[in-house]
Amino acid sequence: MTFPELIRGEEEILNRLLLVSQRQLEIAEAGNATVLIEHLGLRQQLWHEFERLDQQLAPHKGIPPEQRVWKSAEERQQTEAVLNRCKGLLEQILANDQISMETTAARRDEVGEQLRRIQRSTTVAPAYLKQSQMQQ
Repeated sequence: MTFPELIRGEEEILNRLLLVSQRQLEIAEAGNATVLIEHLGLRQQLWHEFERLDQQLAPHKGIPPEQRVWKSAEERQQTEAVLNRCKGLLEQILANDQISMETTAARRDEVGEQLRRIQRSTTVAPAYLKQSQMQQ
C-alpha cells in the first residue's frame, strides 16, 4: 500500500472508532457495565486494526513530505488534509475516552457508596432489633 492509501485507511478506522467512542459515552452514562464491557471488545478490535496500519506506516514516518514521491501536488495536499482530519479524529476519540472513564469511575463510586450504606444497614438493623427486643 502507498502512503496516501495507508493514511486514508487510518482515517476510515478513526471514523469508525469515533462512532464507537460516542456509543461508549452513551453506554457509560447509562451505567450498563455488561454492555460497556462487550462494547470495549469491539473497540479493541478497531484499535488493533489501527495499530496494524500504523506499523505499515512506520517506514514512511521518517521521510519528510517534500522527499516523498507523490503522483501530484494534489495528492500531497489531499494526504495532508487527511492527516489533519486524522489528528482531529484522534483528539475527539481520546476526549470521549476520558469522559467515559470519568463517568464510569463516578458510577463505580456511587455503587460503592450504595453498597457501604447497605452494609451499614445490615449491621445496624440486627443491633436495633436486639435492642428493641430487650426493651419489651
